[in-house]
Amino acid sequence: MRRISRRPRRGHGGISQIIGVVLLVALTIVAGVILWSFRINPPASPPTVSFSIRSGSSNPTWGDPTDCQPLGHWTYPLASGQYNTWSNAWYNQCYAGTTGNYSLLNTSLWIVSAVSPGNLPLSEIQFQFVCNNNSATGGTTVMVSGSLASMVWFPGVSTQPAPDAPHLGYCGNFDAGNWSGVSGLTPANGSLYNRLGMFVPLTQGSTVLNSGDTFILYLHNGGWPITFLCVAAAVGLYASWDCPSGDAAVPQLDYDDYHGAPPWCFTTEGACTIDLTYTGSPATLLAQVPVMSLAPSAV
Repeated sequence: MRRISRRPRRGHGGISQIIGVVLLVALTIVAGVILWSFRINPPASPPTVSFSIRSGSSNPTWGDPTDCQPLGHWTYPLASGQYNTWSNAWYNQCYAGTTGNYSLLNTSLWIVSAVSPGNLPLSEIQFQFVCNNNSATGGTTVMVSGSLASMVWFPGVSTQPAPDAPHLGYCGNFDAGNWSGVSGLTPANGSLYNRLGMFVPLTQGSTVLNSGDTFILYLHNGGWPITFLCVAAAVGLYASWDCPSGDAAVPQLDYDDYHGAPPWCFTTEGACTIDLTYTGSPATLLAQVPVMSLAPSAV
C-alpha cells in the first residue's frame, strides 16, 4: 500500500504577523488623517506698520487745476492776444496734466518706514480723516474715507483719479466737498480727496504697501495757495460768476474751494484724527494720529 505522506503544516504565526503589520500601518495612516483633520491653526498675528512723519514741508496743489498757471512768464491781466496761448497751455498743463506751475501749500508727509508682513494690499488699508465733536450734535464726522488704493496719485503722471476715489465730506459743520460758495452741492458731488491729501507709492503699479510709500497731507494752518480761476474765467474757461466783482482777471488768494486739513484741527488736541486701519484678517488699527501733532504751530 502506497504511503501518503503529509507535508508539515506551517504555523499561523507568520500570517498573523503580516496581518498585524498591515493593520498597524492602516491604523497609523488613519490616525494621521484624524490628527490632520483636527489640527488647530493658531490665529494670525496682526500686521504692523511703522511711519516717520516729516512736518514743515510744502507741495504743489496738484488736485486743483484752478490753482495752476501754465509755465512761462505772464503779465496779468492778460492781453487779449494772449488768451488762446494761455488757455491752451493751461488746459494741457493744468487741467489735463500736472506739469504746470502749481501753487504751493503747507504739507506733512507720512513715510512708511517698515511693514510686516510685506504683502499688505493697498486695497485693504483704509484711510479716515475724522473730526471729533465738531458738529452741532456733538458727534463725529468723517471728512474723507477710502482705501489707499483708491487714493493713489503720481504727480506729473496721474491725470485721473481711480474710479472709486473718495470725495470730501463734512468736518464738523464745514462742508469740505462744497466749492465756489455754491449751495446745494452734496459731498458726493463735490471735491475729490486730493484737495486734502494723496497717497504716492514709491513704485508705480505696486498693489502692496512698501517702505518708502508716502501720504502727502495738505495743511491749512497758514499759507494759502494762489488761484487763477478769475484768469481762466476771463479767457472763457469758466463762468464769470465764479469770480468776485472787481477781480480784474488777476491771480488771487484761493477762495473758490478748500484745501487741506481745516485750521481748527490745529487749535484743540484731539479735534481731528487720522485713522489708518487694516481691514483684512485680523482687522487692525495700524495708526491713529492727532492732526494737531502734525503741525502744532498754527497760524
